[in-house]
Amino acid sequence: MTDLASAQSCRQAGQRFVPGPACFSGRQHPSRSLQPAGTDISQQTSQFRHFSASLSASRLQSLPALSSSAVTDGASAGGVEDKWIARVLTAFQTTEDSPQLPYPLEAMQTECIAALRTQRMPTTRNEEYRFTDVGPLLQIQPKVAGPLEADAEALAALSEAHSIKGAAAKIVVIDGVVSDQLSSTEELPHQIFVGSLREAPLDLMADHLGRQSRTRGSPFALVNGATAQDVLCVYIPEGVALEGPIHVVYIPTGQSTMAAPRMLCMLGAGASAEVIEEYVSPASGASSPHVTNAIAEINLAEGASLKHGYACLEGPQAMHMKGTLVRQAAGSSYKLTEARLGGRLTRQDIHVVQEGEETSTEMSSFLLCGDRQLHDLHSKLLLEHPRGTANQLHKCIVAAGTGRGVFDGSVRVERQAQKTDAGQLSRNLLLVPRATVNVKPNLQIVADDVKCTHGCAVSDLEEDQLFYFRARGVDSATARRVLVYSFGAEVTVQWPYQQLRDRVQAAVDTALANVTTLDSEPVEA
Repeated sequence: MTDLASAQSCRQAGQRFVPGPACFSGRQHPSRSLQPAGTDISQQTSQFRHFSASLSASRLQSLPALSSSAVTDGASAGGVEDKWIARVLTAFQTTEDSPQLPYPLEAMQTECIAALRTQRMPTTRNEEYRFTDVGPLLQIQPKVAGPLEADAEALAALSEAHSIKGAAAKIVVIDGVVSDQLSSTEELPHQIFVGSLREAPLDLMADHLGRQSRTRGSPFALVNGATAQDVLCVYIPEGVALEGPIHVVYIPTGQSTMAAPRMLCMLGAGASAEVIEEYVSPASGASSPHVTNAIAEINLAEGASLKHGYACLEGPQAMHMKGTLVRQAAGSSYKLTEARLGGRLTRQDIHVVQEGEETSTEMSSFLLCGDRQLHDLHSKLLLEHPRGTANQLHKCIVAAGTGRGVFDGSVRVERQAQKTDAGQLSRNLLLVPRATVNVKPNLQIVADDVKCTHGCAVSDLEEDQLFYFRARGVDSATARRVLVYSFGAEVTVQWPYQQLRDRVQAAVDTALANVTTLDSEPVEA
């Protein structure tokens, strides 16, 4: 009996139905190895499309589904208990006129919808959201606009304004859907695939799509899995080194109040690449609140290397939730560089698992909290094998009395992870009175032969640094501004792309221009 039939039977008997473990289990595909470097992806795509169509027709009938009445009923028995989740699912509900989704995406949606039936969105009573109130996000009425409602000229102009010189490819994602018209992948080697799931080799993607978010994702990851309309797929086969970054620009149209962009990135053994994700303001220039609920799943095979950039430059009314889930095989390297300045409420949940020996993980984050901004970073790093290395740098500036920064970083070194070298440092600047930062570094060491350090500092700018500038005729306001720039530059300088750094610098200028107390006396820590 399917879950839906069981739910209907329980409802008739006046009982409450709770979906069993089958609702949360993954698809039982046989394991498949990554495509060898000599294979031409374009020659295989048509075969994968045929495979997907035949598989979808035969297997989707057996998957549990949530009926329209179940979504509409909201908190009714057998339906979705959380009212906000019910509204979201109703807004994204497909109709007979909706385009057919690729099998892996449709299967993931079905599983996530089933898991959301008894899910509740977090509140400040949940420990992981103790300092992050998502109430303003849950007050936004979900609305999904059609593709014809967007201003094509405004989208094209915004895409052109956000470019990186020397990029190997540029992908534009509009309200969570890859835009073929605005994207450019012609210069990519033929072995590499970068584009929509609808054109991807589905047998490579099916086993990995949603695999990490089902087991390690937050409630927002389940919502993304239930509402994603497309997936950006990045596949670098074994032994291929891509020169130049893959630049992904996420653009909200302003017509929809919610988007669910998703990326699946897979690197074969010994492959290397760089992916930069940039989230920008709405194309329409609208300042109305909107929600971006994004997920990135990254799988690195043995010896693979990925540089991952993430810049959040959305408008002042944006609500931005991001989940980054990474699996690293032996000898692989993952380096994350993050700059988060835009949005009213933003949060990134990073979960990295080292699954082999001599694995390297680096994470650098720069967060600037201006007027009525809350930026939250939660990270979990699990080291389970010998001779792994990990280094995390978190830098946060709170430049307004109504701003708040949150950091909860967990590094766990298991008993098998001998000879591990791990470090974690959080540095925070409070520039004005009543500015707030909540910091919780957490280092758990079970192994005994390791080299691990962590530290945390919360302060205003050093008085001797300000005196150095004043002694040379530089006024206090300019001195503090220069010192703030240099504080964040330790992270952003890791991007060798001047155009991207200029956009980040402009966002810093905007945030600091609205702070009228930068020339006041230093705040006591």
